[in-house]
Amino acid sequence: MPETLLQDVSPYRTRRASLVRGDDDTYLYLEDITGASPRTISAVWVGNGTPAPTRSEVSTERGAPARMLARGTRHPDGCPALTAPRIVWFEEGDGMALVDGDETIAVVPGWAGTDGFYGYSRWAVGRSPLAWELEGEAAAMFAEKVARSASYWNWRLAPAARAWDEIRSDGLEHLTRRLGPAENVQEVSGRFPELVVSRHRAGTTDVWVTATTGLSGARMAGVERHVDDPSPVSRVELALARDRPDAPGAELLAALAGIPFGRCTWFGDGHTIGGSPGAFPDLGPDCVAVLLTTTPPGHPPDLSGVERRGDPVRYLWVVGLDAAGFRISRARGAATTIARLADSGRTWVQRTVSPPVERF
Repeated sequence: MPETLLQDVSPYRTRRASLVRGDDDTYLYLEDITGASPRTISAVWVGNGTPAPTRSEVSTERGAPARMLARGTRHPDGCPALTAPRIVWFEEGDGMALVDGDETIAVVPGWAGTDGFYGYSRWAVGRSPLAWELEGEAAAMFAEKVARSASYWNWRLAPAARAWDEIRSDGLEHLTRRLGPAENVQEVSGRFPELVVSRHRAGTTDVWVTATTGLSGARMAGVERHVDDPSPVSRVELALARDRPDAPGAELLAALAGIPFGRCTWFGDGHTIGGSPGAFPDLGPDCVAVLLTTTPPGHPPDLSGVERRGDPVRYLWVVGLDAAGFRISRARGAATTIARLADSGRTWVQRTVSPPVERF
């Protein structure tokens, strides 16, 4: 009968790790818990508790995990027992490591569960469908990542560290320097990670910029799947320019900001969100999607210059798209879309389409 030795949920409450020991072998599972029921993303072999078979065997217990063959384990007679296992979640929240004492025993990174790769094990030999060996370059890379992630969580979650106070004050002070004093600041997140949205008048113009502070407090999940060096693009905030100091801008940013850490995904320059008619009524009746970009049409304020734990923070401007703009963005990219918007007279400022109701 399988026995759950350890279970832990990520701080973002989107993933769950379970260390399960069967009659013979132990596996580390990573589950997606954002849906109605948990969904297994990946399961990596950790070790064999009994002598490993020399040839493939068909388990007599229905649903039992596959056994690692003797040639695939460093300990054919049985791997060492774990003494004080614990889970270290990676900062992004989409992967984790099983650590025992000071040693990393197994790793399920965010990109596991695809293309026949399910994770790494310290006690695996070579590469098999059950586990890849955790040696050499991979071992060094994940040793650094585990240490960095452990340090991050010690800072972020320890009350004495006052991490959120630091993130909040640094972000708002930066926006004040770039845009002017905040007219309103609203706490909009009822869960971790914390988030505020602030509204600033851009100088003496009739333009108000609403921006988030808090998204950049952690690296986003999924970036490592697509970018070789995630550092320059892993931390973002959102900004939206309007021609009135109304509430819908703050409400829209609050809704968008819940996506990366609520769904274990990421926002990048040129990404689009939406696609359905009426998806963003406050940006106009024809707006079906929004484009996130560092280079909207016109000349927006420069919001660069802030860092989090050594990584630069990028501010992504929210720009509304009609159906044609959305199609062009998906087919030909953000640069073509932005050029089209500029040719049509659009700027970085999103025009109000209905009388504002001041609630923020």
